[in-house]
Order: sequence, then C-alpha cells, then structure tokens
Amino acid sequence: MNGNQEKIRERVLSLIDAGFESDAAFERAMGLADKTVNNWRRGRSASFMKMLPTLSEEFGVNIGELLDIPLRKDTSELSEEELHLLHLYRKSRTMPQKMRTALRETLETTINLYIASASEIKAEKRERKKKAEKAK
Repeated sequence: MNGNQEKIRERVLSLIDAGFESDAAFERAMGLADKTVNNWRRGRSASFMKMLPTLSEEFGVNIGELLDIPLRKDTSELSEEELHLLHLYRKSRTMPQKMRTALRETLETTINLYIASASEIKAEKRERKKKAEKAK
C-alpha cells in the first residue's frame, strides 16, 4: 500500500470508528463481507479505494476530504479567515454525521447572532451620533 493509500485508509478507518459501534456494524450497514474492515486495518486489502464514492456518501464528506485534497487559494476567492474556518470545520469530518450537523447548525446560529448584534450596535451608534449632532 503506498503512502497516499495509507493516509486514505487511516481516514476511512477513523470515520468508521467514530460512526459505528464496531467494524461488524459498519460491514452490515454497507453490505460488506465479514472481516472486510479487518483486512483494511491490517493492510491486506485496499478495496476501500473502489468504495470512495459510497463511503463519501455514507459519512457525509466529499471525496476531496477523503483524499485530503487541500483547498487551492489560487482558485478561490476565500479570505484567510474563511479558509481558516473551513479547515477547522473539515477537522470535524471524523465525527458522526449527527454531531457534524449539530456543529454546523451551532456555528450558523452563532454567526447569525453575532451579525445581528453587530447590526444593532451600529444602529445604536448612529442613533447616538444623531442625538449628539442635534444637541450641538
């Protein structure tokens, strides 16, 4: 198994460990033969490579995440802060899908609250400024 396949294998196994109570439970859920994951763990088989699209769907990650394809800044208009947040979120790919969904929803809610607060603060500052100008 080459180094790249080894990294992918480790990622797939960590997703299995995080999302299923056992290798057997994963094998049943995916309709795989007994000991398939055991063979992956021992490096006896790389059949997971043929399953990347299916595994991607099962774990709710894109194939690029399984392959650990980095974001290319030259093809993206994302700021450094946006890239940082995206990389932090991508670290959650080993979490079970329900937890990852909850994390995304929490982040979304938090960001929306901060945006609303910032808007309110700006409005209050404008109002104070208008009052101060009228008082002059």
